[in-house]
Amino acid sequence: MKGCKRKIGPFDCCTVVLGKCEKYLKQIPKGAIDLIVTDPPYGKNLVSWRKEHGPILGDDHFPMETIKQLIKLPRLASYFFCHNLWEHESLPKPKSVLVWEKVEIGGTGDTKHEHSRDYEMILFYPRIPAHRFKGRPSDIISASKAGNYLHPTTKPVRLIEEMLEWYNFKTVLDPYMGSGSTGQAAKALGKHFLGFEADDKHHATAVWNINEEPGPSSQRRFEPDISQPSLDIF
Repeated sequence: MKGCKRKIGPFDCCTVVLGKCEKYLKQIPKGAIDLIVTDPPYGKNLVSWRKEHGPILGDDHFPMETIKQLIKLPRLASYFFCHNLWEHESLPKPKSVLVWEKVEIGGTGDTKHEHSRDYEMILFYPRIPAHRFKGRPSDIISASKAGNYLHPTTKPVRLIEEMLEWYNFKTVLDPYMGSGSTGQAAKALGKHFLGFEADDKHHATAVWNINEEPGPSSQRRFEPDISQPSLDIF
């Protein structure tokens, strides 16, 4: 992944760095990225039903202190997927809590003693006064699940695209890149991105997925932001 020849601090823009984000966050200048959209480990020690998936690296705890740092980093806003609210009470109060409705029913968890998990929550932290939406979005997003073939908790690229389309922005950061959905969505929209992924297998998957993602097309339902420089990334 050769990047787009821009720099974000010491990092090549439009790349995924192999390593724990906690090691590098202080090297990213405040305001150098506009948005954070990420799916951090939930601290559930999730065991996927798919035999090819091992444990999620870092899933023994929810990265509370790291998220507190990340909230202060972007120019516009941060979005953090999470399992529930009551386990995150030491975080600052979010401005909104979004719901991703998964459309298909069913999911992991205690199938005998709890309701089917058909949604996930997303904590929203705007950076006021710089924060601006293009138009006021709903706090409920419906999107089909991604299948989780390449990662235990894959987020649908179209879901991330919809979230990114709420903004006029240049660069999005995903410090827990996983299988690359945020990078794929940014590339599809003709935007810049930076990602970190600590697991070498998932890092390779993210790079492959992003390389395979087509760039903006006139056939898409949205118009690419032609005010931004073109991305010669792949």
